[in-house]
Amino acid sequence: MPSNQPVTPVRRSGRVRQPNKKYDNSLYASADFLAPVSDEEVESWQQLEEGAKDDEFNQAQADEEANIPEEDELSSAEAISEASGVTTPSESDEDVASEIGNTPNRRRKDDGSITQRNRKHTYMSRQKRPKETGTHTRGITDTVANTAKGAKSEYLYSLFGNAVEDLVHIARSREHWLADATLPLRPDRHSTQGMRHFFSHTEEIRQMEATEGWDWYYKHGGQQHMTEAQDVNPLSAEQGMQYIPKASYPKRSIFMGPYGRQSQFNLSFLQTLALGEAWKKDSKSQGNVELGSDDLEGRRRGDGWLLNVGTGVRCVEWAPNHDGDTQYLAVSTFQPKKPQHIGHSKFSPAFTAQSFPSSIQIWSFSSYKSKTTPPGNVLDPNSPPHPSLVICTDWGDAKHLRWCPMPRAFRDENQQGKIPIGLLAAVWSDGRVRVIDVHLDQDSPQETQYTKYTSAAFTAAAPSTLCSSVTWLSPTHLAVGCTNGFLALFSIYPTITPQPTSPLLNRTPEPPSPIPLLYTPLHASYIHSLASAYPLSPHLLATTSASGHLRLTDLRSPQGDHVLSPRMRHCPREVHFHEPSQSFVSVDESNGDLKIWPLRRFWVPVNVMRVAGAMGTFCATGSVHPCIATGSGEGDVAVTNPLRKLLYPRAGGYQCTVFKHEYRRLRAEEEASGEGEGGKIRFTEGFKVQETKGVTAVGKAVEGTVTATVFEEEGLVRCASWGKGIGWGGWLAVGMGSGLVRVEDCAV
Repeated sequence: MPSNQPVTPVRRSGRVRQPNKKYDNSLYASADFLAPVSDEEVESWQQLEEGAKDDEFNQAQADEEANIPEEDELSSAEAISEASGVTTPSESDEDVASEIGNTPNRRRKDDGSITQRNRKHTYMSRQKRPKETGTHTRGITDTVANTAKGAKSEYLYSLFGNAVEDLVHIARSREHWLADATLPLRPDRHSTQGMRHFFSHTEEIRQMEATEGWDWYYKHGGQQHMTEAQDVNPLSAEQGMQYIPKASYPKRSIFMGPYGRQSQFNLSFLQTLALGEAWKKDSKSQGNVELGSDDLEGRRRGDGWLLNVGTGVRCVEWAPNHDGDTQYLAVSTFQPKKPQHIGHSKFSPAFTAQSFPSSIQIWSFSSYKSKTTPPGNVLDPNSPPHPSLVICTDWGDAKHLRWCPMPRAFRDENQQGKIPIGLLAAVWSDGRVRVIDVHLDQDSPQETQYTKYTSAAFTAAAPSTLCSSVTWLSPTHLAVGCTNGFLALFSIYPTITPQPTSPLLNRTPEPPSPIPLLYTPLHASYIHSLASAYPLSPHLLATTSASGHLRLTDLRSPQGDHVLSPRMRHCPREVHFHEPSQSFVSVDESNGDLKIWPLRRFWVPVNVMRVAGAMGTFCATGSVHPCIATGSGEGDVAVTNPLRKLLYPRAGGYQCTVFKHEYRRLRAEEEASGEGEGGKIRFTEGFKVQETKGVTAVGKAVEGTVTATVFEEEGLVRCASWGKGIGWGGWLAVGMGSGLVRVEDCAV
C-alpha cells in the first residue's frame, strides 16, 4: 500500500541522487578572493536590491523533512528524478521509462501491450504551470528568456556576476555616469558627475602604482639600464626631414564651417588650422561683417585643431601622466604608395619583415584653465600645436603605438635637463617590438627636435615569426601578439637574454632577443589586436585574430581558462577594455555594430550602437569616462555611452555624430584648370542626437543580397584616441586616410 506522505524520488537501486557540489548555484561561494571588500559595500548592495536574495538549498534538511520509503514501497515507474537538469544516458532511460508508465496518453491492453491515443499533446504555458518548490538547477540559465520575462536580476547576474563587489561597482558606475547620454561631461565642483577615475582604480591603488610601482626604474637601476641600451643621436632639421614620409600632396583643400555656408581653406604639410576659424563671420559668408573680423557669434561649441601630417594616419595615442598645461600626442603614418603591378608580389607584406626609414611625430598641445562652470582644461585656441619631437628610425613603419598607461610620478628628470614624456612601446614593420624611453631636451622645448634612435631601450622578437600587436600588462611586462597566432609575454626589466652565438660565415650577428616568459598558441592565424582588462583584472587578456574569433584568456592558466566568441566573417581590427561596464568592446567591420563583450558572458555580445552608412573602422574608450568613439568607412565619427543600452536594453541608448569626413577626387575640368590638387575634403558637423534603436542597417537588400558602398581610402577615419586625465579626458584625436588629424575638445 503506497504511503500518502511526500516522496523523494530515488533510483531503482534505492540510492538517493545528490546534487554535485561542482555545479552549485552559488558560483562564487568558495572563492575567497571575491568576498565583500567592506561592510559598507554589503549594506549598500542590500539597500539597492531591497533584500532580494535566493534561498540557499540545504540538502540535509530536505532529506530530514522527506520520509524516504523502502525500495519495495516505491516502484520504478513512479521514480522521476528532479534533482538535476543534467542527466546521464542511464538516468535518461530510467526517466523515460518512468514517464511512459505514468503518462495519461497511453493505456495498457489486456495482453499487456501499450497503445498510444491518437490525439495531440497539450502543453501548459509557463504562467499556468504550478510553481515548483525546492527545485534547483545547475549550469547557466537562459538569460534571453529571463530578460524577456522581465527578470532583471538574472540579467544582471549573467553580465556582471552575483558577487557583492561586482554589483556595487556597476551600481556606482550607473549612478555617476548614466547622465552622460553621448558626450562626456566635465566634472562638477562636487564631483557628483562628470569625468573621474574609475571606481576599481582607487586613490590608494593609484598612489602605490605611481610611486612603489616605479621603484624598479628610479631605485633599482632600470633608468640606467635603459639609458645605456638606448642609442640616441640628435639630427639637424634637414637630416630629420628625410625620415618623415613625403606628403602625397603639398596642400590640402578643405571645406568646413556652419552647414550651408562653409568656407574653403588650404592646409600645407605639417601646418595647423584652428577649427574656430571657419565659424567667424566674414564678408564671404554673411556679407555684413568685414573680412578678418573677430566677431565669433555663432561660433562652434568647442575648440580644436586640424593637422596635416602628409600621408594616411596609421595610429594616434595620447601620452598619460601629464598634469600640466601641455599634452603630447604620438602620430605614426603610412608610407606613400608606389605603383605596383598586381600579381608580382612574392610575399605577403603582413608576414614579411620590412625595414626602411620612418618616423613617429610627437605633437604638443597647450591648454588653459577655464573659469566657466563647470571648470576644466580646454584647448588653447591662441597657441597652435607644433611637432616637439620627431623619432627617426630605420625599422620601418610603427604599426601599433602604446604608451605605458600605469600612473607614474616623475622624480628627478628635470634635474637632468630632460622633460619626460613616457615609455612608448611599438611594433615596427621589421617584425620586432621595442620600448623607447621618450624625453625632450629642456633647453629648447618650443623647437622641433629630431632624434635618431639606433637602438631602443628594449628590443624583442618572437621565435620564428613576426610581432603584430602589443599592450602593457604592468610597467615592466608586455603582451605581444604574433602573426602565427601565438602570444608572447616579455619582461623589460630585468630581461632574460640568452648568450650571443658565434657568427656564421663572417656575418654580423643580430643582438640576441630576450626569452619570452610565456610563449603559447591562442589563435590559428594573425593576431590583429590585444587588450588587458587593466585596472579591474589585468590578468585577463582579450585578443582578435584573422581566424574570425575573439578570445578571452586568463594569463594565470592560458590553456585551461579561456573562452571563444562566435566566429565572425569579418573579425574586428581593434579590441579595447571598457572598465565602467566590465566589458571589452569592438566594432564590426561588416555592419558597423559596436559590440560589448562582458567578462562574465563573453560568448554572447551586446550590440549597443551602429555607425550608419558603412563598415566600422575603429573604436576608442576613455580613461576617465564611459564614452566610446567609433568610426566608419564613410567618414562618420560617433560617440555613445553604452551603459544605458547595456543596463536598460528595452529603453535603448543615444548616439551623436561628432563630425563627418568626406573626400572626392577632382573632376577632369578641375584638373585641367589647375584648381587644387589631390582632391577635396569636407567636414560636416552639428548632427542631431539619435536613438541607437533608430539607426538603420548598412546597405539595402538587392535580390536577397545585402550590399554596402565602397568609399575612397582617403575618406576613411582610421584611428582615434581619448585624452588622459580628468582635465583632458574629453580631448578626442582622430586620424584620417587623407593625412589629416583632427583634435577636438568634446567635453560638455
